[in-house]
Amino acid sequence: MTQRFLLFVISLIFSVSLTAQQWDADAGLVHPYAAKITVSSGQNSQNINDNNPHTFWQSGNPLPHGYIARKDLNYFLNPQHFSLQPGLPAQNPAFDGNTNTHQEIQNGRLSLRLQPAASLLLLSLKAETKDSLFLSLQTQSHRIIRFSYPPSDNFQAKNFIIKTKEKIISIRLESNISFQLYELAALHKPPTEYVLFDYGRTRDIGWISSRQLNSQSVTRIEVLAGNDKHRWKPVTSLNPKAIPFLYEPLSHTIRARYLKVVFSLPLRNYQKAALWEFAVYDKNGPWGARPAAEPSQNTFAEAFGLNTFWGWGYSVYSDLLKPGTGQEKFKAVSKNLRSYEPLNWDMIRPQQIPDFTKMAAGGGTPAKKWLNWDREYKTWIRSGFSIDISLAFTQDNFPDSLWKNTYHEAYAFGKAYATHFCVKNNIVDKIEIGNEPWGYSTLTYRQILAGMNAGIKSVSKVPVISCAVQAFEPENDNNNYISRFITASDRNIDGLNTHIYSYVFQENGKRTAVNPEDPRSEVWSIINLIRFRNKNMPGKPIYVTEFGFDSKGGGENCTHSECVSEQKQAIYGVRMAMILWRLGTRQFYWYFFANVAYSSFLHNRSGLCGSYNTGFREKLSFKVFALLQQKIGNYHFAKIIREDNDVYAYLLEDYTTGSNIIIAWRPTASHHLEQLPEELGVPEKVSKINSIFNNKNVSFRETNRVLRINLSGVPVLIYLEK
Repeated sequence: MTQRFLLFVISLIFSVSLTAQQWDADAGLVHPYAAKITVSSGQNSQNINDNNPHTFWQSGNPLPHGYIARKDLNYFLNPQHFSLQPGLPAQNPAFDGNTNTHQEIQNGRLSLRLQPAASLLLLSLKAETKDSLFLSLQTQSHRIIRFSYPPSDNFQAKNFIIKTKEKIISIRLESNISFQLYELAALHKPPTEYVLFDYGRTRDIGWISSRQLNSQSVTRIEVLAGNDKHRWKPVTSLNPKAIPFLYEPLSHTIRARYLKVVFSLPLRNYQKAALWEFAVYDKNGPWGARPAAEPSQNTFAEAFGLNTFWGWGYSVYSDLLKPGTGQEKFKAVSKNLRSYEPLNWDMIRPQQIPDFTKMAAGGGTPAKKWLNWDREYKTWIRSGFSIDISLAFTQDNFPDSLWKNTYHEAYAFGKAYATHFCVKNNIVDKIEIGNEPWGYSTLTYRQILAGMNAGIKSVSKVPVISCAVQAFEPENDNNNYISRFITASDRNIDGLNTHIYSYVFQENGKRTAVNPEDPRSEVWSIINLIRFRNKNMPGKPIYVTEFGFDSKGGGENCTHSECVSEQKQAIYGVRMAMILWRLGTRQFYWYFFANVAYSSFLHNRSGLCGSYNTGFREKLSFKVFALLQQKIGNYHFAKIIREDNDVYAYLLEDYTTGSNIIIAWRPTASHHLEQLPEELGVPEKVSKINSIFNNKNVSFRETNRVLRINLSGVPVLIYLEK
């Protein structure tokens, strides 16, 4: 018996160890090409590729004297460029870049003949002389430029700026007596600093991610590519004053082993260059290659959802709303609701588990004596909705310090919640543990996730998913990297969850919206989450519980940098929803059902309608999504017809009737209404084509299963005959 027990313990330990080994916390990451880094000067070059955009390499300063030791800047460190008279070799201590070595200049005379004549910007001279030392520069037009170096400057490297644009043919140093020449150097081009990346072998380079924030000390940054460190071709230019971390997909892939980032500096003393982060990828960038599309497991009506909150903006229970408002209004758009249920509405602290039966009877919760979630949620269910609840908590409204015996308190709450809302009343269809608790102690969050998940599963089979996380950027300022919140012990949750907004930072630090097909758009970060899921939690679904665009319309303005037009919100919104569906996302919820009745700032203008202040006036996006519910609500995503720089076209299929529809558009970034002729291969004869904007017919020609159509950025529905 003892032996069998010992074998059991050993096998259990081995099993746990194996599970931990198989878990890859960074499985979603696409690592940039590894590189050996060489810098022109300075320290902390390892900061350039440490995946932290808040640390940086800083160069030394070429001026006043840093350039002297650099062969790329000091013209006289290249002996082929000049000869000396009397017959001294060009390679001697006065021209070696070391200001501590010297050459005796007999009789006080030394001439340099430049071969060929060169444009010089600056001379540096260090000497010891007992009488004045004079420098004479002769230009190609035989003009003489003179400088002097008195004994009072002895042992100092003194700079002389050459203000002519003429080339210099010779330089003469003269003194009445012999002198010690410690160094004569010449700057023949504007000062530069550089970072050289050696990728070990020739690479396909199609993407650069970088942060290069510099002060006025840098006038230009150029990225060069080569295969031998000698011949370079320009790749791109980077804005020296750009503030944020930027993505730079290249217009075409280049093949190179080396990249050289060259910083041009002004002709001023103590100017330095900085590079904060520099990462290079193939054409797919940090997302990786797009996965092959697979047929969706649910229809569009089952996939598309809407974020809302108690009372639909009216601040009263939904059963008190007038007909055609609240849930009755929005059932035209979606059949799935995601609602935020703040924990600080349910309890003041985790030690007081709510009596939800008492709540349903009118007794409220420990935090709000008037609250009855049953009354609210059952009203939504009567209108035909399925309900996903995000149990929300942040440091501001329910700080992590409130938890004392975290796992057990979370377990007790989860069990009580699921018993009431999932088992006894069948109200809630899915539960998220947290919304965006990214400021929480991650250890506390993991205990909450484990405890609530275990408590819920002890009584119910309702799906439990995590808070919103991402799997592509460990050093994200939001602190929402997946491995901080989900570990190997969380394999038994029922899905992964993320929030995606198609916003990118511009060089000036402002964030703006981009079309979802843009290679920089975070819509493609789903690929990283898929990669993480496939490695660690195969078969589990992925949910996007927030996506959307802020826009004007609905009777309200939109003035913050992320805003788009009302028309663009509708266009981008539909196109992003289709891409999320194509990428295999189980459900995707628009944020938010309506604008928030405050001033214009991020997410307050993301509604499909205006706010309470405008009577929830419908935007174009509301009308478009309502049309999609009517036209493709019963359809599944089937396959990609075309997905390239010119056309996106997806085949949708109604499994019940066997009907097929293609939804197609041009992936425009601007001029969305401009139509261009396109050809599209179709599997069946086309019966009609309608625009999603107004459901009006669109003209077309079709011959031998080749569709010819003038296509714009506004998606169209192409109906195929059975």
